[in-house]
Amino acid sequence: MSNIKTFSSCTSELKNIREFVVDACRDFPFSEGKVNEIVLAVDEACANVIRHGYHMSKKGCIEIVVSSNDEHALFVIKDVCSQITDKQLTPTENNLCKPGGLGLCLIHYVAEKVRLIPHKGKGNWLELTVKFE
Repeated sequence: MSNIKTFSSCTSELKNIREFVVDACRDFPFSEGKVNEIVLAVDEACANVIRHGYHMSKKGCIEIVVSSNDEHALFVIKDVCSQITDKQLTPTENNLCKPGGLGLCLIHYVAEKVRLIPHKGKGNWLELTVKFE
């Protein structure tokens, strides 16, 4: 099973992204609390793409692919921004109130595995693996 949807790189689309993730999670054995955590993590990742990848330009796109197997759900956030590094996805532990602090900590807390896949010279695929409860 796989759900795929493309959104424009506009902050007003974050509401639609959250609704898409909630709908996709209905097919999985997650508690309401876990669904809320997943929604926040995907929302944070997409907001980072819009803010830091597309620099608030509304001309970009974000594709979200949600799939699963017997053990976990996989949420893939795809963009066509300049490529980033794993270091940029590592939370800073010194001060959670500084950029790169709380949002990245949230993403890494919710997902058992966070993997960055640079895509063909341009773009990034961010995979968030969340085990079923």
